[in-house]
Amino acid sequence: MSDQCLQRLMHSDAEDEKAGSYGTYSVVVVYCGVGLLLVATYVWGVVTLFEKHGDAMQLWGHIGDPGNEWLLKTYYASILAATIGFFPSLCYALTIAPRLPKSTVNLICGSLLGFYVTELFWMPMCVAYIEQPRAAVYVAIRLQLVASGSCVLLWAWAKFFAVPAHIVQEVSPCLRVSGLLGTLVFALHCAIMDATIWPPFFR
Repeated sequence: MSDQCLQRLMHSDAEDEKAGSYGTYSVVVVYCGVGLLLVATYVWGVVTLFEKHGDAMQLWGHIGDPGNEWLLKTYYASILAATIGFFPSLCYALTIAPRLPKSTVNLICGSLLGFYVTELFWMPMCVAYIEQPRAAVYVAIRLQLVASGSCVLLWAWAKFFAVPAHIVQEVSPCLRVSGLLGTLVFALHCAIMDATIWPPFFR
């Protein structure tokens, strides 16, 4: 019985181990390092389309058609909100990461990493589909967006519900609210606008 109690105590200590610098480095590497790599694929795709077609409007599919101006403007607004929201979300993550258990850091950063890695394939597949529309490529894009949307929703869930309450309360109200709101806006844009609304218009 004493051995079992000791094992439980050791397990509890391991779970409660604070991430410290590991948490900070994980956030910087995933949020910023891999995030910049993803942005690089977007830049590459836009430049490639400009060189071949003179613009990159093909990425919008039928969202850019006459009569859909309202949807395109809504999309622009959503992209802007998600982009702005990412930065307080990053600051919030940097603030809480050193105080979190390593398992929670792994959940938050791992789910965002999953989003980034799956999203790395989006622009190359879109460019390939624009150059030569094929059903297999379109299906691959849809599956990739489902995977990316699932990962980003898990990331948002983790930041809202997996962070211990006492750590949340240690963050200033302004950063806490803006960080969580930014997380929500970013995740909903990716899961709804990108993964759900955009695909049928691209075909």
